[in-house]
Amino acid sequence: MFDNDMNNNSNESINQTDVNTTDNNYNQFAYGQPAYTNNAYNQQFYSYGNNTANTEGEARSYSSTAATKKKKEKKSSGAVGRFFKKVAIIIASGVLFGAVAGGVMVGIYHVGVPQKEEGIDKETTPDIDIPLVGDSISSVSPEQSDSDGSAVAKMDVSAVAEAVMPAMVALQGTVTTSSSSYPFGGYGSYESKTSGTGIIVGKNDTELLVLTNHHVIDDVNNLECVFADGKTVSCVVKGSKADKDIAVVAVTLKDIEASTLKAIAIAELGDSDSVVLGQEVVAIGNALGEGQSVTDGIISAINRSITVDNVTFEGLFMTNAAINSGNSGGALLNADGKVIAVNFAKTSSDGVEGMAYSIPVSNIRDLIDTLMNKETRKKVSAEEASSMGISGVDITSALSSYYGFPQGVQIRSVVEGSAAQKAGLDKYDIIVGFDDQTVSSMAGLQSILQYYKAGETVKIEYYQLDGNKYVLKTVDITLDKKNK
Repeated sequence: MFDNDMNNNSNESINQTDVNTTDNNYNQFAYGQPAYTNNAYNQQFYSYGNNTANTEGEARSYSSTAATKKKKEKKSSGAVGRFFKKVAIIIASGVLFGAVAGGVMVGIYHVGVPQKEEGIDKETTPDIDIPLVGDSISSVSPEQSDSDGSAVAKMDVSAVAEAVMPAMVALQGTVTTSSSSYPFGGYGSYESKTSGTGIIVGKNDTELLVLTNHHVIDDVNNLECVFADGKTVSCVVKGSKADKDIAVVAVTLKDIEASTLKAIAIAELGDSDSVVLGQEVVAIGNALGEGQSVTDGIISAINRSITVDNVTFEGLFMTNAAINSGNSGGALLNADGKVIAVNFAKTSSDGVEGMAYSIPVSNIRDLIDTLMNKETRKKVSAEEASSMGISGVDITSALSSYYGFPQGVQIRSVVEGSAAQKAGLDKYDIIVGFDDQTVSSMAGLQSILQYYKAGETVKIEYYQLDGNKYVLKTVDITLDKKNK
């Protein structure tokens, strides 16, 4: 089982975070920073395996269209007002800290983006039955037997790799990273290329479904899927869950060329509950963004836990199979070529080798089914575009760790008469969820809004200050029409 990040422990009680106290949920430094500390492993660094490369981009302010004009704020009074006046200064300094520290991320590499090829005729998509992998794998050698003479499964790495490779994809796109020109003032952003791995796990009448990590697709723009034959196709996030670090991506079948449909396969999910210590495994992933590669090893430990970006993941497998940047979302496979876990993090402190972590599929099978069956949304037209009527700043993982704030988007102003005001959202509230999707940045929230029409009602999850504690709340909000 897993602990939720800001919703953990109980669905029936209100989750609270003490602003003045840094508890165990907020004692980690940001992902990508060289300073992760886990209680079980003193001074050990944990890093996600997706791959990010910084590039220059235009600076832009973080504000929604409906709130572009600044409003003069009245001077705060009382203890809470004085507290937040200091917080504004702290956040500005913290954003600079995050931008500078981001320059020393572990595993930053430049990733080339293949040219997208023209798809097949939308009206003549062939009806191809995509095969399952594993049927051709002979993992048990007749010569191998245990003391009672029964056959023992022996790993054939080359056979597993050959069978499963068609079910593996590379996921790539760009992310908008916040930055600050402090002490000169103002917030801005720049574009970074990112890459990770996905596993083809199913299809429906119109879509091919790919399993990956949430952090691989979180806030990613122009998301693309690169198949085993090298063909690149645009894709969209069907659903994701940050506190499990799991997501499902959808690729429209009509966008995939006939030759590619014949070259791919669907991976089978295995029974991770039957995995034993010392069992041989194979890991496949888009390491360093260089394309799919294969490593092997054993299950080093079972039922382990780590904390990454203030989220504690439990019930994990530890493996000594090499897991590198870009491997996130890749498959950990048994001798039958079945997926027993999803690779997502590694220990990268000095002097530590062979400590990578994977999420057992039996722990997330119900979640995978739920995400695969969610409605896939398409971007709405400019005439139907929506807005909440807020401006906000990012509470990054670094700020969350350092000051004990929930990670998300802190509202800095609310437009009078807007959807947000009508729903009861207020300045300094921190938005963390939108229609069951995790919100970790203003850019991410704006990206999500592109798929929702004005007039739609959605559920918002947010933290509101109650005394000296942030209290998790939910509210329904009916979206406004976006001003042009």
